[in-house]
Order: sequence, then structure tokens, then C-alpha cells
Amino acid sequence: MVFRKLWWKNLIVVGIFFLIVMLISSLFLPSYNNQEGVVVVIPKGKDSFQIAQTLSQKKLIKSKILFLLLSKILGLEKSFKAGSYEFSSSTMFEILDKLKKGKVKTYRVTIPEGLTKWDITDILGEKGIVEKGAFLAIVDNPSSIFKKESFLPESDLEGYLYPDTYYFTRGGNPEEVVKKFVFRFKEMIFLPYQKLKEKNNFSLKDVVIMASIIEKEAQLSSEKPIIAAVFYNRLKKGMRLRADPTIKYALGSFRIRLTRSELRTPSFYNTYLYHGLPPGPICNPGKDSIYTALHPADVDYLYFVAKGDGSHKFSKTYEEHLEAVYKYQK
Repeated sequence: MVFRKLWWKNLIVVGIFFLIVMLISSLFLPSYNNQEGVVVVIPKGKDSFQIAQTLSQKKLIKSKILFLLLSKILGLEKSFKAGSYEFSSSTMFEILDKLKKGKVKTYRVTIPEGLTKWDITDILGEKGIVEKGAFLAIVDNPSSIFKKESFLPESDLEGYLYPDTYYFTRGGNPEEVVKKFVFRFKEMIFLPYQKLKEKNNFSLKDVVIMASIIEKEAQLSSEKPIIAAVFYNRLKKGMRLRADPTIKYALGSFRIRLTRSELRTPSFYNTYLYHGLPPGPICNPGKDSIYTALHPADVDYLYFVAKGDGSHKFSKTYEEHLEAVYKYQK
């Protein structure tokens, strides 16, 4: 009898020991060892039980019951935030902490200079940052969320989506995504422009429009000030800009080669038909092009033609221009 009692006591002690080890293991040791990490998406509206199921399916936790119990004890069951998370060899405490603080995974997105709003929409949509239609709806109607930003147009943010490197979460709020672009534009362009506006006669809208044309015309940064000067000189003389990219924007593609019939495209963006600047920007220019639009070169050229190597031949008279066209585009 004494032997049996000792055996049972020893068995109970061993059982308790293993339970303690399992408990410590579940709480303080990761359920897997993965340096690359596992991405988990927690949709809005999911309760702690559903989150526990998701984490268990991904093998991020060893015990759903322990996760729920600990969430209850710590008062976290209603504090978990939705979003996309990445866990790399995380303990249960670390997982709970991430979910509570909303430490969601961010994705690096680089927007090059010269892209249109449709290009940017495609990039964000393909990376799962935001739903394309929702993003574009705000871009086309910015007054729905921007009430006090007087530097923005009432409709269409083309030209004001500042090209830069951003960090976004997937499935984000489209309003917040648009705001990131616009507030970056405000920081990098609008505030510096405020200091310069007393020294020139350019409105911010005209500067952005001109910069967008320069962005699409110039392949070499060194030629941007000269191209800007050509366009300003033409405007001063009452000449049409005759900028091919403005027509291509109206046609919806910068890759096409313009034909004679397309040069007659009935659009206010067609600077072959209409005088002055087009009604809006034709892309989202970078800081370099914005600066150039404010600081054109001091030259009296009126024409330029592409040489075929990314550079241009600039001319002062129409006769010189015709000779250059024959030489480089025959």
C-alpha cells in the first residue's frame, strides 16, 4: 500500500512538472522557428476565438485555450486590432503584444516620378495596399476629404500625388493612403513654394502643370531648365506649346507614336490645337521638375526636337528647327 501511494504521488508530481513545462513552453517559447516569418491577416470584426483559430492554423500558438485564457486574464480579448501581421519565432506574449498594439506589417512602395494617377492606382492595387476603385474615387473627388487644404484643386489630384518611397499596410483605408501622398506634396512642394511665390508670377497650379509636361518631355535632367524656357518663351509670344505628351495623356497612353490624325485629337489637353497650358497636370512630377518650372534657363530658344539618344536639339528660329527635324527625324 505504501509503495502504491508513493507511486501515485510520484506520478502526480511528474504530471504537474510536465504541465508546468508545457505551460512555460507555450508562453515563453515560439511554436516554430522561422527567420522569414509568417504573415497573418486579421480582418475587422474577428473575435478572440476566431483569432485564436487563425493563429493555431498557422501554427503560431500551441494552445487555443491558453491563448483565450491569457487574453481574458490580461483583459486583451477586445483590444486586438485588425491588419496584416508578420510573426517571426514569436512567443505567445509577443503575439499578444503585437495584436494589442497593432504592430502591423508595412510594405515598402516606391512611386517613380512621372507616373499618372492611373499608374499609381495600379501599383497600389497590385500590391494589395488599397482597392483601386476606392483610391481613384478619392483622387478624382478630393474635396470629399480635404476641406482646409486650399492649395489642392477641387477635383482631380493628378500632379499632387508626390512621387516618393512610402510604407503602407495592406488593405488600408484609401483616405489615409491618399492623405499620405498629399501631405508629402505639401511638405516637399507647397511649403517651399510659399517662400518663392513672392519672387515669381507663377501660380502653384501652373507650376505643377508645367512641371508635369517637363517631366514627360525631358529624359536628361540637364535639359529640363532649357525645355522649361522653351515652353515659357512660347507662351509669352502667344504660340501654342505643341507638346506631344499632352496629347498622349488625353489619349490615355504615353507609349503610342502620334499620327497626324491624333495631333487633331479634340481635347483641351491637346496643346497643338489650344493655346496656353492644358487644364491640369499630365502626370505627377518630382521635385526636380517642380524646381525647374520655377527656375527656367535664361535662353531664347523656341523649338526643340529629339535626337534619338535622349537629348534634344534646340533652335531659336523655325528655319533652324526644320533643319534639325530633317537631320534627326528623317
